[in-house]
Amino acid sequence: MTKNGRRRRRLEDAAEDVEYYVGPYCADQGGEIHLGLFTDETCTTFASNGESTFYTAMGYELPYSDNSLISTRCLSCGRNDGDGNMEMKDVCQNVYGTSGKCETKMNVDYPNESACTYIEGIKIIREDGVIRTSAVKKSKAAAVAIGLFLTIAVLLAGYVYYLRTKLGRAKVNLSAASQVALT
Repeated sequence: MTKNGRRRRRLEDAAEDVEYYVGPYCADQGGEIHLGLFTDETCTTFASNGESTFYTAMGYELPYSDNSLISTRCLSCGRNDGDGNMEMKDVCQNVYGTSGKCETKMNVDYPNESACTYIEGIKIIREDGVIRTSAVKKSKAAAVAIGLFLTIAVLLAGYVYYLRTKLGRAKVNLSAASQVALT
């Protein structure tokens, strides 16, 4: 079935026709990209039992549902041209040409520094795949404010305790005071 020039597969449910979409999503830890089965065109609402539903409709398992679309292994960019010389593969030249660059410390005539801020702003921890930002900066003003509020809170707690114990020890005989006022 085509809709808006795109091919889509409809699965019949017992009560109604349901339209499903296959699209990418980030894994929970953020380091992998998987394919999933969705019920909306923007691929934001997962289909219940997505993998089994896909298998029932298509007859094969949903690819990249368990492993990542993106590989973490490195590829060689050099190749032998046949004369014993090494040359760069086209794919590596294309990737470098379109990638963000920070050529600040490179010995080139016109360094491209358009992505230096972005590259410095993120750090990728490959062990668990979680993207973490650069080191946290300590704020002296925030530390002073926290210390001040903590000191005030401790002093107020001490004052509340003092008042509570003072009121607990004080015995006021209101009935005796009212009889004196009546006479």
